[in-house]
Amino acid sequence: MFGLFKKKTIPQPIYSVQHQLEVKSYSLPEMTPRWSLFAKRHENWDAKIAINEGYNASAIVYTAIEKRAKLLASVPWRAERLRGDEWEHDANSPLQQLIDNPNPDTTWYELIYMASQALDIAGNAYMSEVRGGSRGLPFQLWHLPPEYMRIKPGQQQLIERYDYEEQNGTTWRIPSEDMIHLRMPNPNSRWFGMPLLMAAGRATDVDRESGDWQKASLQNRGVLDMVVKVPPEVDAMQRQEIRDKLQERQTGPNNARAPIVSSGDVQQLGQNAVEMDFVASRRAVWTEIAAVFGVPLAAMGFTEDVNLANAQAMEKQIWQDTIIPQLELLRRQFTQQLARDFGDEWRLTYDTSNVTALQENFGDKLANAERLMRMGFTRNEINARLELGFDDMPDGNVRYEPAGLLPSLEGVTTDEEKANIIRLAYGA
Repeated sequence: MFGLFKKKTIPQPIYSVQHQLEVKSYSLPEMTPRWSLFAKRHENWDAKIAINEGYNASAIVYTAIEKRAKLLASVPWRAERLRGDEWEHDANSPLQQLIDNPNPDTTWYELIYMASQALDIAGNAYMSEVRGGSRGLPFQLWHLPPEYMRIKPGQQQLIERYDYEEQNGTTWRIPSEDMIHLRMPNPNSRWFGMPLLMAAGRATDVDRESGDWQKASLQNRGVLDMVVKVPPEVDAMQRQEIRDKLQERQTGPNNARAPIVSSGDVQQLGQNAVEMDFVASRRAVWTEIAAVFGVPLAAMGFTEDVNLANAQAMEKQIWQDTIIPQLELLRRQFTQQLARDFGDEWRLTYDTSNVTALQENFGDKLANAERLMRMGFTRNEINARLELGFDDMPDGNVRYEPAGLLPSLEGVTTDEEKANIIRLAYGA
């Protein structure tokens, strides 16, 4: 009976060496559909509309974007070269000279500032590279507004070229190797970055419309919320005439709160629950926008509930949670797209050592230094670890052991055991 159930094996194909050598995977550009024959814009986002209806129309959006741009641009950058196992700053290198003077009209500070604005509004920042010399290295960088940029997908690489189209219809075609394309990671697109403003788009629309409503309400504040009761014999035309005259009499700031004389029964209305909820909800919308940009409301001027200690902790949090991660993204993209042109041993990096919000309190450093000293670390080791800024001392490598940590010789009977303990403790 049991002989009917024989062990079966699934045959596995045996490939020849030649076949195995031919097997390969595919890159994302190769698997991207080739139906797009022309350069394309961002399908779900219009940077011009985002500027006009977001950046220009909402004070909260403007303040959040500017706060991020100012902090990012305030950080200095430097070119470093790998020598052995150490990265060294080369102040006289062509790469450092390029970021010190990217073009005759723009500083590196301005380039980073504009790049930050573009990333927040459009998700992409573009810098064209002007090349020259015998090696064809970049010697100028120019920021290009993202609202005029189209992208032509490629097959060997994600982007084959960039088409910059001005308002007058002129188009410049720029090869991908001559463009620095900074972009936010975007799960919705292979080619375009994710604008931060897109995530805050609905809240921004609400904030903008709310501002328009309040402006109109202020302009017409002289028109009291009221009901005017007129005799029944007054016809529709007469009622409209009364309404027009009252509105003309009260409209505009010059007529605000002016007294009203009427033969009818006037009943003033108070603010209803819906209007009260509308006023309170504006702050909730601002909080939502601030969360998207990673900048708390208190950092944008709403400081009524913030003391000095909270403000310092909040500023440090902005740097650690928002600015430094963004700097790290830019560092990697600049290194990949710009520094590599000068050689694989080059990189661009940022320096946050002089950022006040990130500097540890000097008193806390001294307290930590004292604890480390009691643990047995040398003064030079502590100076390097805590970055105290002192010069190394000649006797700074002497290690002082606390008296309470000296080895005990109680219970040790032989001289050989005592000598071994002393040798291990003091290195003698």
